[in-house]
Amino acid sequence: MKPNVMVIDDLDSARQMVKRTLSRSYDVYDFASVAEALPAVERAAFDVIVTDLRMPGIDGLEGLKRFKQKTPEIPVVIMTAFATVETAVAAMKAGAFDYLKKPFDPEELELLVERAVEHARLRRENAQLKTALAGGYQLHGIVGRSPAMRDVAALLERVAPSDVPILVEGESGTGKDLVARAAHAMSRRAAGPYLALNMSAIPETLAESELFGHEKGAFSGADVAREGFFAEAEGGTLFLDEIGTLPLTVQAKLLRVLQDGDYIPVGSRKPRKANVRVIAATNEQLRKAVDAGRFREDLYFRLRVVPLRLPPLRERREDVPLLVEHLVKKHALRLGRPPLAPDAEAMRALLDHPWPGNIRELEHAIERALLLARGDAITLADLPPELTPPEPADAAEGGRYKRAREAWERRWFEDLLREAGGSVGKAAELAGLHRSTLYEKLAKMGLVSGEKKE
Repeated sequence: MKPNVMVIDDLDSARQMVKRTLSRSYDVYDFASVAEALPAVERAAFDVIVTDLRMPGIDGLEGLKRFKQKTPEIPVVIMTAFATVETAVAAMKAGAFDYLKKPFDPEELELLVERAVEHARLRRENAQLKTALAGGYQLHGIVGRSPAMRDVAALLERVAPSDVPILVEGESGTGKDLVARAAHAMSRRAAGPYLALNMSAIPETLAESELFGHEKGAFSGADVAREGFFAEAEGGTLFLDEIGTLPLTVQAKLLRVLQDGDYIPVGSRKPRKANVRVIAATNEQLRKAVDAGRFREDLYFRLRVVPLRLPPLRERREDVPLLVEHLVKKHALRLGRPPLAPDAEAMRALLDHPWPGNIRELEHAIERALLLARGDAITLADLPPELTPPEPADAAEGGRYKRAREAWERRWFEDLLREAGGSVGKAAELAGLHRSTLYEKLAKMGLVSGEKKE
């Protein structure tokens, strides 16, 4: 579906020229005046407004102000044959995205409108992310309203539209891939490919070929030439998970891509350009790997232009109910089960568990619970055994024997006291126990008061 562009100019010839220029990529709706265009803005969704400055009645500058009052999110481009510094300043202060001086090159108009459309799209998605996370909802799989996740959302909002590398740090299972996907979806590369590669799953001898490709005969078994992940991710985003396991020999070549934008396939001498945004992730402290000589310091700093730390689930327990709701909805339909909510006891167990496996562990627990649940709610019995609160000591292994022994001992000592007429000293003689020892036992059972009496 093409973006919608509104064009306003009192000259029919000017409107038709703009329409011809833009109609290949956009659905263009033209109007002869601001007064005619204002009601249309309320009826339909426009991505960009292109308006002339000098027009009878409501001029372009006044029209810009009125458009901003009605739909502040739509970028407005001003066209004028009388462009001066004062005009440009006034338009930009009033909220114009940019301005064009007539006569202008059609390509200049196309590029400016393209920028405006992209700007509007990114603003919409970023606003959606901010609203979603602030309200405790989810976008692109990211769920949470805890302060830590709001910080993640705020940082994503600032950096996702750019092409700078991002290093996502966090324990296993915290959702690093989801953050990388969200950054891609919010970037100008969203229409391009998103590829993920787990470096720890690739043999060291194949890492270079997987990333950069190889020529036929480059090594034993290379019977045909093969493109690498950088070539396949052209125009998009490449997510490199477990970046700390990348061999040192390949680290230097990745650094070259990030610094110079080119690479050389294995077995080739001809460099290739790479138009790829790199997002890396690690579940270890990469700084320690640098200090130990296992990771290049220059590559570390190049990847860490924007560090983004994902908190473990134990540090954002207030997000657990939201995550549970999201995961129930996600898996209930897939499993053909009703979207059951946890009862109070089950939710307490979910909140109290330390979640060493983070969100991945929680997701598996919810899948299991949905499969096992038989009532109208998820119960404690449906959750994994490790989520069940520990039993009291007397209910643990051997608890039945211990309870039986304690009951027998109590009856025996009760009989002993009766036989001794209630005298602890006489009972001690009958039992062959020291008086103090017997008294302590009886006091623990509540058979005598805490104070020694005779």
